[in-house]
Amino acid sequence: MPLRPFVAVERDIRNWCATSTPGFRATYVEAGRVWVLKYFAARFLKSFLSAKQMTVSATPGLTWGDGVYVTPLRHPYSTMMYGRAGVMGWLSWTDAQTAYDATGRGIDLYLEWIQYFRGPYRYLATTLHANLANRVLRNAFRRKFAIDVVFFSPDQYNRAYVNPSTDRWFVVSDWNGVGPQAPGQRPVRSARINECEWVAMVEEEFEESVWKVHYSDLFRPVLHGTALPPQSPALQHDLRKAYAKTRTGSQSVVRIEA
Repeated sequence: MPLRPFVAVERDIRNWCATSTPGFRATYVEAGRVWVLKYFAARFLKSFLSAKQMTVSATPGLTWGDGVYVTPLRHPYSTMMYGRAGVMGWLSWTDAQTAYDATGRGIDLYLEWIQYFRGPYRYLATTLHANLANRVLRNAFRRKFAIDVVFFSPDQYNRAYVNPSTDRWFVVSDWNGVGPQAPGQRPVRSARINECEWVAMVEEEFEESVWKVHYSDLFRPVLHGTALPPQSPALQHDLRKAYAKTRTGSQSVVRIEA
């Protein structure tokens, strides 16, 4: 199928950003803030507490390139398979001037755009360097259109805690101090997510599948059988309460039971 004119594709992407951004703000911004969570392995907790900043992930092959991967507070269970320690903070709406909805049409437009870059696209499609090519293309796309936040459907799953049809994950861009000709560089820690605090301890263990698509929860089936656990609507409130208490100087951590 012949490619459309490049200018038409880029026009549609800008229009999609213009459509995505109001939807993102209406759904996630509360009084100028987007409240987010990040879970990571307990071995990184001491390092986090020394700086209280979230790390910029730069592992090749991540869904949308380099950035701070978080979930909105409204989906507090969705990424807890990634670690026992949960931290919370907020993104200012001024750092979310351009959002990109990477579901449905947003995916189609991105796939169309990358075909114009024959070098990395060839590496992506025909070599074992697909992760490297993906990283270059995804970073370049977000920088080209000055995208602050990409929100997308989960691409790793757990039957009990992840709902791929309704949950959304974010990657927040942070190119602070990095020139446009240095796409492989970024700060190690990000100041984009403000006033980060440790708020949760996950009392569940997960096992990643061989193909890295699915995570199995290990305690819940033993404790409760095959029935899916109800996701407590009170968890968001409990996390907010723990966060507010910790901000006053009295550490409070919510235990999320299996």
